[in-house]
Amino acid sequence: PIVREDAVAEAQPEPAPALAEGKDAAAATQAEQPPKKKQRRGMNKNKDRAANSEAMKMVRASQLCSKMAYVNSCAEEGQKCKQPHDLDAFFVGKPAAIGSNCPVLEALGVCPAGLNCRWDGHIKDRKNVDRDGVVVTPDSAWLTKVPGVGQPTGEANIFKYELVGQLRKKVYDFSRSQEVAKAWQRYVSGNCDQPLGGIVENERRPIDLKGKRVLAPLTTVGNLPFRRLCVKLGCEVTVGEMALTNSILEGLHTELSLLRRHESEKCFGIQVAGGDVEQMAKLAQFVDEQVDCDFVDINCGCPLDEVHRRGAGSRLMARTKCLEGIVRCMSTVMKTKPLTLKMRTADHEDRKSTEFDGRYAHKLVPQLEDWGVSAITLHGRTARQRYTKLADWDYVSECSKRRACATPFIACGDVLSWEDAEAHVRSHNVDSIMVGRGALMKPWLFTEMAERRDWDISATERFDLIRDFTNYGLEHWGADARGVETTRRFLLEWLSFTCRYVPLGLLEQTPQQINWRPRPYIGRNDLETKLGSSSPTDWIEITEMLLGKVPAGFTFVPKHKSASYESKAQ
Repeated sequence: PIVREDAVAEAQPEPAPALAEGKDAAAATQAEQPPKKKQRRGMNKNKDRAANSEAMKMVRASQLCSKMAYVNSCAEEGQKCKQPHDLDAFFVGKPAAIGSNCPVLEALGVCPAGLNCRWDGHIKDRKNVDRDGVVVTPDSAWLTKVPGVGQPTGEANIFKYELVGQLRKKVYDFSRSQEVAKAWQRYVSGNCDQPLGGIVENERRPIDLKGKRVLAPLTTVGNLPFRRLCVKLGCEVTVGEMALTNSILEGLHTELSLLRRHESEKCFGIQVAGGDVEQMAKLAQFVDEQVDCDFVDINCGCPLDEVHRRGAGSRLMARTKCLEGIVRCMSTVMKTKPLTLKMRTADHEDRKSTEFDGRYAHKLVPQLEDWGVSAITLHGRTARQRYTKLADWDYVSECSKRRACATPFIACGDVLSWEDAEAHVRSHNVDSIMVGRGALMKPWLFTEMAERRDWDISATERFDLIRDFTNYGLEHWGADARGVETTRRFLLEWLSFTCRYVPLGLLEQTPQQINWRPRPYIGRNDLETKLGSSSPTDWIEITEMLLGKVPAGFTFVPKHKSASYESKAQ
């Protein structure tokens, strides 16, 4: 049912008919050739998802005031609050319930979506009640435990309005980090001999990652509900989605939400991207003082041009002096949390160097240790390669050997089975394996790694995992219409990856490799066939089994498009 990516033969065009020699022949040949289309790599465009945004706006406009929906009254009705408060009009236009038992009510004891909830079970006589049937009021004790939609129990790093306001008004006290950044500038300008005292003596905060099962930071799909699912399946270390430093310091809600942590994440790190020394130092101070996490990771691997324009991502690898300043300043500012760094083998290969085909991560490894990094993660590809070639684990091993001290060294690239993970640890001198796309295709990979066995997971078991993700998403984003569609969107993004998994019982050769291109196959039952479909229509039907019908006008185009192989189904 599958073939290797590099074994797929491309259709060869038929030879063109012979033409007369000379200028006329050249002109005719040029006229017959169709214009070349610019290859789109890695990510679909926002305009392709415009219909989703319009559908979300319609959903948002149909909802009742969130306070009235939760506590059955709104003190600011007719004054500051501009949201709808007409109960008669709301219930007339409210769509039919998706189900009888609200999953958020069962998990938390109360549903903060209240009257806006798309499920039944806690709406009696047009009032929102808790699991004991008691009407929720503004004086209810539930407001302390669950303040509102998107603020469930068990989640940390939900920042107060006062703190966010300080960031937006630029009145947060960053004097400590500014002094460190000034000290670095004095060193760069030649006004002092040593950059920063503490890091020169290698005063690094230790972090134990040896032998751990680590989930990579995954943009969009590495959200909190998905990380909860991976932790349930055996993941030991999780890292949040990449957050932009400038956006955090500006107090943008969308970026601050990427720092959320669930209580089940026992070892959790946040990943930040930035290309300015002072800004990264400020970010380090903010995280040190306000964010609940176990470590902070610097992104030196993102291949996106938008991030590169900020001097961040993999581009930071080539800006060695700036990278040194960022690492030294952040390590000095943070007093309670270790600093880690994730990079690729290079941004773009250095054509002037023939050593290791122009890759230079091996040169950075001992320098990063000296500057103050407590752990290093290496992705075995250059940024220019993205995911078009297999990871070079021999070069990963070479980089690991360049360590000057016992700094934890984690590696990632193409791991899709527990056998591959153990082989890399045994043969390539790494302490731990980080899993990225492999976890998106089969999050139960962490279970296989923990138990050292192949799991021929059934379609029903896979659907139960999808149900768990859905329930986690409703707790995190809310069970109202807006939360349902947000959960649906992220579930669809995940399904666009997990459909590439081929059931173990159908493979002619095991284990499955991440660069294999799945051909359409018929599963052992209808559900397994649908889970393996590459059609967005089938993905939407799967979400409708759990989240009800999609809104009118809804379409779906995945945000991410595979750069290693592309599905032929449209």
